[in-house]
Amino acid sequence: MRRLTLLTLAALACAVLGEERDPRLFDGGFFRDLDNLHMRGALRRDSLQDTMDQISSSLNTAIDRLSDAIEEQVEASLPVRLRNAESEPSDGFEGLEAISGSFGEGIDDGLRMHFNGDVEGERLDGHRFEEPTQIPEEAEAEEEEEEDEEEVEFTEDVDNTPSFSYRPFFPFDTFSPFRHPWRRPGTGLFDFMNRRPAWWKGPNVCVDREEIDEGKDLDSSIKEGEETTTSGSTLVFTVGNMQVTSCAETRDRYTCTSRISRRGIHKTVVVTHKCCHGYIKEATGCSKIELRSMPETLEEIGSNDFLTLVKRAGMLEMLDQNITLFAPTDEAMQEFMADLEAENEVENELVGSRTSNEVYPVLRAPIEEKSMVMAHGSEGVMYASDLRDEQVLPSLMEGSTLRINTYSTVPPAATVNCARMVSVNQHSTYGVVHSIDKVLQPVTKSLAELLVSDPRFSILYQLVENAGLLDKLREPGQLTLFAPTDAAFHTLSSPVVEALLRNNACVDAIVKNHILPNVICTAAIQGKARTINLLKEFLMLERTEEDSLFVEDNVEVLVRDIMGTNGVMHVLDKPIMPSAAKNLVDVLKSHNLTRFLEMLETAEMLSEMTGLKDVTVFAPSNRAIETLPKDVLEDLMNNKEKLRDLLNYHITTSSLQASDITNNHIADTRAELPLRVNLYSRSPLLAGLVRDSNNRHVRLTAACSRISILDSRACGAVVHVVERVLAPPKASVMEHLEDDEDFSIFTKMLQDTGVNETLVEEGPFTVLAPSNHVFHALPEMELQEVLNDVELQDQLVKQHIIKEHVCCAGINPNTWLFMDHKRPLDGSPVHLRRTTSGRIMAGPARITHCSAPSRNGLVHTVNHLMLDVNPNRHVDRNRTPIFSAPGLEIIFG
Repeated sequence: MRRLTLLTLAALACAVLGEERDPRLFDGGFFRDLDNLHMRGALRRDSLQDTMDQISSSLNTAIDRLSDAIEEQVEASLPVRLRNAESEPSDGFEGLEAISGSFGEGIDDGLRMHFNGDVEGERLDGHRFEEPTQIPEEAEAEEEEEEDEEEVEFTEDVDNTPSFSYRPFFPFDTFSPFRHPWRRPGTGLFDFMNRRPAWWKGPNVCVDREEIDEGKDLDSSIKEGEETTTSGSTLVFTVGNMQVTSCAETRDRYTCTSRISRRGIHKTVVVTHKCCHGYIKEATGCSKIELRSMPETLEEIGSNDFLTLVKRAGMLEMLDQNITLFAPTDEAMQEFMADLEAENEVENELVGSRTSNEVYPVLRAPIEEKSMVMAHGSEGVMYASDLRDEQVLPSLMEGSTLRINTYSTVPPAATVNCARMVSVNQHSTYGVVHSIDKVLQPVTKSLAELLVSDPRFSILYQLVENAGLLDKLREPGQLTLFAPTDAAFHTLSSPVVEALLRNNACVDAIVKNHILPNVICTAAIQGKARTINLLKEFLMLERTEEDSLFVEDNVEVLVRDIMGTNGVMHVLDKPIMPSAAKNLVDVLKSHNLTRFLEMLETAEMLSEMTGLKDVTVFAPSNRAIETLPKDVLEDLMNNKEKLRDLLNYHITTSSLQASDITNNHIADTRAELPLRVNLYSRSPLLAGLVRDSNNRHVRLTAACSRISILDSRACGAVVHVVERVLAPPKASVMEHLEDDEDFSIFTKMLQDTGVNETLVEEGPFTVLAPSNHVFHALPEMELQEVLNDVELQDQLVKQHIIKEHVCCAGINPNTWLFMDHKRPLDGSPVHLRRTTSGRIMAGPARITHCSAPSRNGLVHTVNHLMLDVNPNRHVDRNRTPIFSAPGLEIIFG
């Protein structure tokens, strides 16, 4: 009590004496400081929140990118017809929603519009034909799994409930306690305002479900165990099971594709929502339309003549079935009749004088009315959105087919048996009508059968058979055949035609030049366009203002769009001769390889060269032959057998283009000796990172001779020009060393250390061999040290052997950025470079002689040892500096 009283008095005394007061306890400043402290804490929290928001935003962006990448992989793993792509609908064409066909992956039909100024051979991207547009919808799937050890059943039902772009989120927000803790991005007020109505969940919507069984262990770009969620997609993932669903909306359908994997079994489920027959898609959903009978529909759209043909054929009952009818317009029927009348007039005028090689506007005779009518229809109701590129439908006529094609022209074009669709989706009570601009005829024969059945194509048929391509023209597919008649082939000189009929080496190239891997109808050509053939070369097609059609400028198409079951045929007035059909000797002359031609003539091989098939010729340039020693060249020209052996080593027994070459490629030659072809990167640092199909960053060599001209095509051959005469190889690098007395010291070291056994293996090896002179130039003490120390010899010889095939022609100039280091069998890497003065260096040594290849490598001569053999090499050299090369020691003392 007493102590408490004293403390109270002390506090009162402090209150009286202001100069002794503690402002932290009694002044208002204490509370101000406390407020400031709280404010600074709040600012720091706000700053931290801003930082976290930025991190969260960056994380969301990264996750979105990852999601997009995974969705692309999922799309790429699906069959082409099930993939989604983005495109704006065309204003110039209503209704047809089909994906354009492709040559390979990503090349639309192999057809490209051509404009003045285009680079020849460049593939141009054009407007695609109304592909489905991806929308940010998400289909959440419910999985019902039945456990069965004996059999795996798929019972998933795809739920097509629309959802929004989903990103992973935290279940709580530390810095925003008033925000709803379970709110997902994409579900805010404006998201609901912008949300599209789910018309596919409304009334009058029909649902089609297709299941594709893809078997077991399918190689997919999405592996089990990868968790991802994509925009417009949803993923259901459990241990051993995975389901990825991606949805897309087009003009009149909503499609969800589910890729399901369960215990090693894979399948794809496609669920399509579309308006039922008699309803059309509008903004608010599926609206009912007034349906008429098909005859009334034909009258309304202007196909009265075709309707008359149906009535004359007694087939009105066919129009009361569920069919898809491709109906010619009245103008199309009038043009068809005009063609028939013109043909009859020509026949009447030329009766008795017509030859088998004359071509007429229509090759096929008029057909029976009933068959013609049935050739225009197919069972089932196929709206434009159900049609896709290269789709083949059976027609109502047994054995006849209808082929759908779409082209990314401007405006887009869609055809059936090469007749352009001018309007689509004309609804009727029992089916749908699409209008076309041409009368269709039954298609029952393949392209091969069209050639066999018409005597005008006897020469082409024989050439196709000789080229082994008859089966390709007979099997199902999607081809275009440019067919010259017999009269067209006779526009060539008689010796050329006779050589072709004797199965000349050029036959394969000529036939492939006339075949395209895509169906190209006349409707697809507007102005100029380029397409690719089986030779993987471009052909230029041109449709003039007068509606004439030309191939490669001077070859005219006489008859167009003759349909086969596996493609289309166009009749030409002359053959299209490719550059690859040139005679081999003519190609050599075009490169001015006169000295090589002289050698061939001396060896009596010119006639052989014209008959070669599937070979590659590495032809030395004039300069390469002129650099040979005079006595060597004279000896060759005077010894025909030796010359033939040398020339045959320049000819491989297989066709080898630059795109076929890989590093260390071994080719067999007519001399029965191997020829090694190598690729060297001009930028070693980027080797393997940049793929260049034009080989701009790669140097090619054949037997260490630089290839200066690549891929000159000839009849039955490929020509590459080399800058050095190729020397036949020796058996091995060890044999090379043993045969040269100049390397006797180094060879003995290889034998003493046992490394010689390595150098007779397959390799390849590059030996940087020091001559005897290099050893004799060593101080006596160092020479004795080397000769008496087997361990040192082992280190020395392995430092001089690189386990690569390094031609001198493949060594690049040295730069500070690109340094080419090669690892030897043992020791430190060897820096190979070419100096500004043109000398070739290997570490501290200079390569004084570049050898011709052996079968398993090379032996280059160097003027300096790659390893320091000084017995005092372990002594501290800070006191006695020693240069790395003895030449520097001599110059500078």
